[in-house]
Amino acid sequence: MKDLENDQEKEEAQLSPAVRIFLVEDNPDHVFIALTVVKQVLGDEIELVHAQNADEALLMITQFTEQDRPDLFLVDLRLPDNGGFSVLQAARANEALSSVPMFVITSSLYDRDIAESYELGASAVLCKPLSRAKLRDELVRVGALPLSQRPIDTSYRH
Repeated sequence: MKDLENDQEKEEAQLSPAVRIFLVEDNPDHVFIALTVVKQVLGDEIELVHAQNADEALLMITQFTEQDRPDLFLVDLRLPDNGGFSVLQAARANEALSSVPMFVITSSLYDRDIAESYELGASAVLCKPLSRAKLRDELVRVGALPLSQRPIDTSYRH
């Protein structure tokens, strides 16, 4: 009986419409903001996998498989000890994560940081504080959201 219940739970988990987000952020206020913005863009059906630092993220990255990988990565670039770069590099080195959009979130406006983020495989670099419109536009741009979910700018209408 226990096996049957476990099988049913596994099937329900596979059918879950939840979007799985892997967030690497050390600031609790920024975690709250990111989660709020993501829910505003993608809806409340979010499964958040959160790492509070680069070491925790690096360990988790090695454990992701094709079956349980996140649908989207959000990585704070300015983790201690350049941790954001190492997280991005490790995520791109994991074959199961090769097609997952990797969004870097940063307060850094240094061209070098932005360029290095893209060199390491970032799909987008978003400035803090995270904005709904920018997140939505980048999700559409990388193909993670259908164009139909893009807001219509009525200022272009005559």
